[in-house]
Amino acid sequence: MSMLKILMGSGRAGLGLWMALLAACAPLPPAPGYGPGPPPLRWLGRITSIEGPNAFIDPANRGAGQPARVGQTLLAGDRFFTGPATRMKIDFWNGGYMELDENTDPGLFQDLSCLVVSLFRSGRIFVEKSDACVESLGTRSQQFSKVVYSVMPAGPYLQITVVDGQARTLQPAVALAPRGWRIDVNSRGILGDGRAYRVSDEAIRQSIAWTLYYRSRRVTAPEFPIFRLPFPPLALPPPSRTPAPRDIIR
Repeated sequence: MSMLKILMGSGRAGLGLWMALLAACAPLPPAPGYGPGPPPLRWLGRITSIEGPNAFIDPANRGAGQPARVGQTLLAGDRFFTGPATRMKIDFWNGGYMELDENTDPGLFQDLSCLVVSLFRSGRIFVEKSDACVESLGTRSQQFSKVVYSVMPAGPYLQITVVDGQARTLQPAVALAPRGWRIDVNSRGILGDGRAYRVSDEAIRQSIAWTLYYRSRRVTAPEFPIFRLPFPPLALPPPSRTPAPRDIIR
């Protein structure tokens, strides 16, 4: 006796079991928004602006660079980079964006906690995002708002300048910096005295002077003026100084 006859002879229970077996063997329906075939990988970023002739993308970081174009999407593991006299802006899939200065070569990844920007060896990026991680030179940090990351060739080391919000290093040591503060870090730890330090408004302005973020604002109402004169006028401190103990975040 076939399995079908046995199941049909068992009444409603057998019929229900037979229908369950058919459903289990049926192919799964396609994901919403996709046609036949496997769904595409989720893109992590999209190129929204290119200034200059030397913008490239290396899909999956295979060593085969090709010219980048506005509107191109970036998948996890893709490497994208700028050469001389070229800048690029990338919007993230889940909000926020990143700007690349010239001669910069990061990539994008997604882990369980946040979107990860991997700044490989050189350059400078500006990231506006409420929760993003940046890896470079054996370090890892996390940001909340607007931060500039610069690979400093002397060392080398990563310089983290907080334009707004706050940032903190996670590896190899922990340090926290609010708006207007800076952290210098490499794979061995936090440089200097092992802490974040305050910088002048001029230093903040200089750190973002190359960005679209700054250029789109400076004509009408600069967000970061060179000087802030209180009333009545007071003597201005020098533009750079050794951080005082009260300026240190422990």
